[in-house]
Amino acid sequence: MSGFGTIGYAKSNQTYNYQRFVNDTGTFQRDSVLGLQLDAKFNEQWSATVQGKFAPSLSYDSKWAATTSWAFLSYRPENDWLFRLGKLRIPLYLNSENMDVGTTYDFARLPAEVFSIAPTNDFTGVAVSKNLTLGTSELTLDAYWGKANTYWRFFMRDDMSAAGGLPRGAQFMPITVNAKGLVLTAQVDEHRFRAGVHSTVATRTDGSAFVADYSYGDLGAAYGAPGLAYGYQAQGPGVPTTDSARNLTYVLGGDLSLGSGYRLMGEFARREVKDTKIGPDTKAAYLSLLKEIGAWTPYVSYARLLSSSTQRNLYAAANGNVISSPYLPPTVNGALTASQRAAADGIAVYDQYTVAVGTSFKLSPAQKIKAEWARTHIGAVSSFVDAPAGGNVSNQNIDVMSLSYNFVF
Repeated sequence: MSGFGTIGYAKSNQTYNYQRFVNDTGTFQRDSVLGLQLDAKFNEQWSATVQGKFAPSLSYDSKWAATTSWAFLSYRPENDWLFRLGKLRIPLYLNSENMDVGTTYDFARLPAEVFSIAPTNDFTGVAVSKNLTLGTSELTLDAYWGKANTYWRFFMRDDMSAAGGLPRGAQFMPITVNAKGLVLTAQVDEHRFRAGVHSTVATRTDGSAFVADYSYGDLGAAYGAPGLAYGYQAQGPGVPTTDSARNLTYVLGGDLSLGSGYRLMGEFARREVKDTKIGPDTKAAYLSLLKEIGAWTPYVSYARLLSSSTQRNLYAAANGNVISSPYLPPTVNGALTASQRAAADGIAVYDQYTVAVGTSFKLSPAQKIKAEWARTHIGAVSSFVDAPAGGNVSNQNIDVMSLSYNFVF
């Protein structure tokens, strides 16, 4: 049996929450995790792995949960073939397989701009791996298929419960994701490269439909003022829906040794969302330069995340639509304007970049301390931000200080 853990603290300079938990009061929730892993080898061909972890819940911001990350059976008929069945990790990023084990990389936190492109990194299904050795290089081709049950989080700024809508706060939509993909990983001397294509189909677990688009129409008719107040409707008759949302994601990454202790690491991800105009259709990338100096590894990193113009334009139109009909009472105008902000909150949209400077310090082969300062600039909007009631978070900087102790045993 082996284990791993991170005790991580993060604090920002803003009163509102960023990345679910981070604000100016500080939190241990964003980065802390404890895990245990059991490996059993039955013979040269068959083995099994079970890994569980204790971390913040995926369905509540205020709770922690114990979950099973891995639980799979492995069959290796030959050295260059591997078959696995059970709960597995999707090989999405360069650090997908070890992203929970902080001692295995030097970043205080893997760049959220890229490492958030999938609602879950785990799935239950089957994976096949083929290895090929070419001189000093090794190629691995992974193919996988399976599904996962998870949650999609979004945040409502305003309390719309009195009008039949959602209350203010974080909302968690249960979704089922069917996924399949192909990933090629190359280890060339001290360099590592990964390229993958991933196809997913998401459905709501309760069987209801996704909103595909917003309808634009007369909002004043219901209040006796037809033709005098127009806006966006996110629910009800006339709003387009879809039973599923298809996603196609491409990821390219590289970790290059430049010599003299320098490493250059970066990844690019393109996520195309089909069937709905309110889904997270994005481009994301990061680039980091690291330098090993004895036990220290300082680094500098830049990351960018941007939604497509379709999502950004729809958000801007709904969020900026102020209802001020002279034929409606001020309270009705205010409620209708709040409904437009609520419609905007239902769109998964991002426009941000982050510059980070940090370092890790290796206490021993099994322990690392990490520290990082990161400045995130929010452009028009970011769904990583829980905006204040009635307000917007745009064209603002969020400074985050992170400190963590990482260990394995």
